Amino acid sequence: MAITRAISCIMEKSSAVLRYTTSQMTTVATHRQSQSKIGGLARLVLVFVLGGVAVAGVMAVMAPWGFYMGGRFHAIPLWQGWGRIHSNSAGGDYVVYVWFWPDHGKFRQLAYVQGRALVCTPRGERFNLELGGDFEKPPGTDSNGRKVSIYMFNRSVRKQLTGADRRPELELRGKWNNPDLVLDDHGSVARNFDHDAKLYATGASRPYMEEVSPVTLHEGGKSEFDAACAAVKTR
Repeated sequence: MAITRAISCIMEKSSAVLRYTTSQMTTVATHRQSQSKIGGLARLVLVFVLGGVAVAGVMAVMAPWGFYMGGRFHAIPLWQGWGRIHSNSAGGDYVVYVWFWPDHGKFRQLAYVQGRALVCTPRGERFNLELGGDFEKPPGTDSNGRKVSIYMFNRSVRKQLTGADRRPELELRGKWNNPDLVLDDHGSVARNFDHDAKLYATGASRPYMEEVSPVTLHEGGKSEFDAACAAVKTR
């Protein structure tokens, strides 16, 4: 009996030691995994930071004007602004919001941009548009007085997948008058929308320049665009 009790005691102590050792090993492994995750996240953040610095460096060399669009310095080479377009032929007031950044150009005389745009109508409809454009390239960083041409077209997923009609296709032309863009729609609002602010039927024959509407884009964000859209909704 004494031998049995001794063996039982030894087994219990061995089990306790094994449980303690396993617990310590689990704690160490968990700590190492935690350190590994933190290290991996830090490396990922570092990659993104270095990538951003590299892109900014390339932009500073290739398109220094991108940091000074509108006449003031932007840490990120991006400009955003909004404006209201009134069209009698197209049923009222429209609001457009754009944001764009430098793109690579093919000709030395031009500075290209790409970006996105939102347009809302008097009916409260909103269109999410692709944006492209070209500027008269400034000799340095000052774009004031330089010519601007911006074009926008519908980029909805459905239209991209089906190759459907890309309307509305809008166009703005004018120049920088820092800090604003002073433009006109080149007849594109009346070319796309009817007197009730609805898109014309696909294939409808429309005059190219029936009514040219002026628009001034002021530097600003989406919250200002949203407020302006609420104000122009009449239907």
